[in-house]
Amino acid sequence: MPPIATTLLASTIASGAAAATAAPLAGGAEGSLVIAVLLACSVILLVRRARLRRDLAAAAAQFALLDSRFGDCATPSSDALQSMAVEVTRYRKAVEALRARRQRELVGRVQAERGLQQLEERYGRVIRGVDDALWEWNLKNDRAYFSTRWKSMIGYADHELSDRIDEWVERIHADDQDAFMQALKRHLEGHTVRLEHEHRLRHHDGAWRWVAARASLVRDAAGEPSRIVGLLSDITPRKRVEEAVVEIAEGLSASRGDESLRRLVRSFASALGVREAFVCECSDYPTTHVRMLARWKAGDYARCVEFDLTGTACEDVICEGRTVFVARDADTIWPLEGQYERRSYLGLPCFDSNGRVIGHIACADDKPMREELPHHAILKIFSMRAALELERSALERASAQSAAAE
Repeated sequence: MPPIATTLLASTIASGAAAATAAPLAGGAEGSLVIAVLLACSVILLVRRARLRRDLAAAAAQFALLDSRFGDCATPSSDALQSMAVEVTRYRKAVEALRARRQRELVGRVQAERGLQQLEERYGRVIRGVDDALWEWNLKNDRAYFSTRWKSMIGYADHELSDRIDEWVERIHADDQDAFMQALKRHLEGHTVRLEHEHRLRHHDGAWRWVAARASLVRDAAGEPSRIVGLLSDITPRKRVEEAVVEIAEGLSASRGDESLRRLVRSFASALGVREAFVCECSDYPTTHVRMLARWKAGDYARCVEFDLTGTACEDVICEGRTVFVARDADTIWPLEGQYERRSYLGLPCFDSNGRVIGHIACADDKPMREELPHHAILKIFSMRAALELERSALERASAQSAAAE
């Protein structure tokens, strides 16, 4: 059945045509114009009707094509279904295998991290136990790693030193630098199994610290030198003991009397690394005054004086017969010492063969001393050596006075 709009359009055209036929009879020229307009409208309507039918036919063809395609997809063949099932199964297995592998990798990573943590804790305990400092030098990118302990060993905070190996080399004592570089070169060239070298490093406060460097070269898969890993140890106390022993040996080999005491105070100052050292004997008993017999100060022998013990650090040594050590602020405890620029002080009593205090050996500096002193036995040797000379001198004087009285 034709659409309602098409039927209405056809009836309208038919009515127009009938009116156009009758118009000449009724209206003359005006009737002719009306007829022409109606004919034109009829033609236009016929053209549009033909175009509409053509568009409807094209749309129907498109729907038929889509329907055929949809029918093909909706009813796939059994081979296609089988192929799809195989692909889905294969994909599922691959996903399950990947998931299982990731689970194994996760478990392995957790175990590796736990093992690494235990190793680091064990290594950390060892390092803390031996009080050594870890260092590493990457030869590929020329970057160095210095542990916090390494930096604190020479008085620096963790952020105050960079990752350049020159931070180390530039602080080596000028007398030790060439030997260290030669030892390092020989190790890099494979002439030594490990790097082992003792040298002095400049501390942040300007003092020198003796250190022992030990390290081994690590090579990459191609056999090329990759990095050096090692430890650094502070051996300053040991070196001071060694130097003190040498100084004492030299002092014992010296002649008697004033020359022996002069060499003794020089050795004492050198062993402690201080500016001033002196030996005094008691001038009276009970002791209120002491008299210097030998004095070393600022790199040379100095004038000896007699002084009152009251208000001095030496008073506690002589009157109490005990060792007195103040690493800093000695001038605050004994203001009188500030007049002689003594900010730190160490004094040891000297006893005669009867156990009486006959004098003391002391040293001082215008800056703080280090807390760690040479071994007590070393200090004891100095005090005993000084006591031996003081008692011998006292006996010689007594003998001379006795001879003069006769």
